[in-house]
Parts: sequence; structure tokens; C-alpha cells
Amino acid sequence: MKPIKFYVAALAAMMALVLPLLASAQDATPAQDPLEYDDAAMHYRAPDGAQLVGQMQHPTLSTLSQDPTPIARWVMGTAHQNAKLISIVMESFTGSLDGFESSYANELRAEDESTLVKSKDSVLLQNGMPAMFLDVTQGTGFKTPKIYAYIWIDSQRGVILSVEAMLGTLNADRAKQLLAGATAVRYPGDAP
Repeated sequence: MKPIKFYVAALAAMMALVLPLLASAQDATPAQDPLEYDDAAMHYRAPDGAQLVGQMQHPTLSTLSQDPTPIARWVMGTAHQNAKLISIVMESFTGSLDGFESSYANELRAEDESTLVKSKDSVLLQNGMPAMFLDVTQGTGFKTPKIYAYIWIDSQRGVILSVEAMLGTLNADRAKQLLAGATAVRYPGDAP
């Protein structure tokens, strides 16, 4: 049997570790709304009912490469066939919007050579930022994914805000509703 001094010392050591954590937790700012994503150049709020799957905290230009980097993802719906995945993906990009669209289409084709960009329309985001809205079918058969995406550039990054679902469970109008509310500006020169 261990002496009581051992248990007292163990309890004191645990308290020394836990008390500072409790104090800092009380001083911390409230948690961000899980439906929102904000950074120096964009804002998006996922629709009510979406569940956050994951979000990179405070991505900076230095954390991005020329490969697509998932930044945030939400899922809507619980049935596998009716689930919708909303994603924000970014990559380092300083070219034109047309160049970014071409790069994104090529990345999709590299994943699945049967990728078809059905349409691409020049649009403006809610606050007037130039963007493109893409209608993409990826694959063949009954379990074909359908992707609708707003893409834009902010002078430092290429940004893809997309919703993906099984073919036949989502149309362009509904996709635009799910992705509505995205705003973006030119990336601030002094932001990390």
C-alpha cells in the first residue's frame, strides 16, 4: 500500500496542471459559430442544419501551397444517398480567374477522367466580388457525384466554395441557396 503522502503529492501535481488550464479557459473568447468561416478576405455561413466536419484554424498564406487545401467542411443530411458536403478549399494562386477555373477543372479531371464541366458562368458574389459558378459531373453511373461550385481569386489565393451530392439529389438553384451568403474581397497586403 502506498503512503498517503504519495496520493497527496499526485493530487497536488494534478491540480498544478489543471488549475492554469481552467483559468485560461475562462479567459478565452467564446467559441466561433460552427456554421461560420471567416478570414482576412472571405466570409461564409453554412446553412442551418449543417454539421461542421472540420475546419483549419487560422490558415495563412504560408500554410497554402499550389495544391488544393481543405479549409472547412460541413455535411447536411444523414442518409448517405441524400447527404450534401459543403467545402471551402484554397490554394496559393496569383493568376487570372479564367486560369484558376482551368486549373480547378484539370484537378477534377486528374481525380476522375470522366469529369464533365457542364457549365461555367461568370457571376458576382453577394458583395460584388467576381466569381464563376460551375456545374460539374464527376464519374458515370447511378452513384455519380454532382458538384456545384463558386470559385474566385483574391490576388493571393484561389478559393473554391462547393457543394457535392449524388446525381439527382441536388440542382443548381438549391446549390446556390446552400452556398449563398459567401462574400470575398481582395486579400489584404498586410495579412499573414
